[in-house]
Amino acid sequence: MFTRIFGLFALAFLLSGTQCWAQACNVEEANCHTFSPTSTSFTYQFFGDGQLTVQFDVVLTMFDLRVSIHTPKPTDSRITCEGPCPNAIPLDPNEFPTGTICVSYGSSTPGQCDQYDFTGNAGGPHGVPVRNTDYKGLITLTLTYLTGQQANIPAFGHAPGDITTFTENILTGYSTDPVEDPTMTGKGPGLSSVVALDEPLIENDTICNLTLNPPSPYTVGQEIEVSFQLFSTPCSGTPLRDKTAHFSLSTRDLNGHVIFPTIRDKEEGNKFHWDRDEGVNELDLSTAGLPPGHYTLTVFSSKASPRSVTFDLAAAP
Repeated sequence: MFTRIFGLFALAFLLSGTQCWAQACNVEEANCHTFSPTSTSFTYQFFGDGQLTVQFDVVLTMFDLRVSIHTPKPTDSRITCEGPCPNAIPLDPNEFPTGTICVSYGSSTPGQCDQYDFTGNAGGPHGVPVRNTDYKGLITLTLTYLTGQQANIPAFGHAPGDITTFTENILTGYSTDPVEDPTMTGKGPGLSSVVALDEPLIENDTICNLTLNPPSPYTVGQEIEVSFQLFSTPCSGTPLRDKTAHFSLSTRDLNGHVIFPTIRDKEEGNKFHWDRDEGVNELDLSTAGLPPGHYTLTVFSSKASPRSVTFDLAAAP
């Protein structure tokens, strides 16, 4: 009898605990949204603390999802703490090298960053939706923030599942459009905490002479040759090959949000190849299927800080 009563109390406790984090949106919550098969994307606005867009490939059910932020500090317990650091960002040293710091936002305290956490009323950890039950495919996260911090190697930290350590870098795209308002994007199969990070440079090289050929104007469907030179000293000496360099292409939607359109035809993915005769790293960018607009092409690698170039793409005649 006692065992049965104890079991009932335990079950009631678990259910009450579930209800604590599995909560629906209320009308006063600005950063809580109801997703459905006809509402698969939403941009959460944190004025002064960035904006985060959550995009599901396919939504199967209806669920509420809220995003909240907190500001852990210092940035990296491995280099800034002498002893326990209960508020430090826990980073996996196998994924993020020593010296990795969080991005300090424009008006934030130096060394302080924003971590974005998810809760909801579905069946996953903290009430987040469950893959193949509530949605199918991947989830695209796009984070825009204001900072004066110069990026070395941008990284998008993700703590998968119900763990609290950031063990994944989900970065698939990075944009400096404009320079003071960078944006990073990444994809993953599930939702958990994310944070904008900056890794230290492996080599202190410089990207120079980022060029588009032929010169503008451009029309949709035209192929554009993208080239740059890498130097170990600021834009002088012998040009170097950069095997780690890749690019991302960004534009803005009708609401002014930075987006990363799909490039239909990629030459060797989005990696550059080496032209030994010219001493340049280059690739051919296909604009087939892209909508007309203003674009930012950002080159980033593990050897040098990101560099960008912009261009306009007009509709084909």
